This record gives sequence, C-alpha cells and structure tokens, in this order.
Amino acid sequence: MHNIAKIFSARKIFVEIPEPSTLHGLLRELTRIYGMEFFDAVCDDTGYSESLVAVLVNGTSAAVLGGAEAGIKDGDDVLILPLISGG
Repeated sequence: MHNIAKIFSARKIFVEIPEPSTLHGLLRELTRIYGMEFFDAVCDDTGYSESLVAVLVNGTSAAVLGGAEAGIKDGDDVLILPLISGG
C-alpha cells in the first residue's frame, strides 16, 4: 500500500490542467507529475478507486458528481483522502 502523504512533498499543491477537464484529467496529470506510485495509490483501471481513496470536489464526493468524469474547473478544491481500515 502506498502512502499518499509521502508521495506529495506538500499538503496542498496547485496543478494546471486544460479546461474543461474532469477528475480523470487531473489524476492523469498528477500521475505524470508524481509517477506510477501515485497512480497505484489512487487509481485502478477504471479511474480512481473508491476502495483506496475518497475524493471530494469542493466538499462533495466525486462519486456523487460522476466519479472519474466529474467536472473540474479553475479554482476547484480537490481533496484526495486515503481510506483508513483496520481494527
């Protein structure tokens, strides 16, 4: 399992992507920047994996907004939160 906090050098990053874009486009750009370690921590073959991370766009679950096809525009806040499990 990959640690997202170790992949990013800062807690908050700014990424430029062409508009209009989607969560999938953002994740593709983050994979380009941070490599396959990021992809493996967040994504599966269909896009981001809800079993690995929770993704919020402006405070709303990306799953509700269309999953990987959720629209992303300039100024949006996207949170990628690892899921915690155990007992």
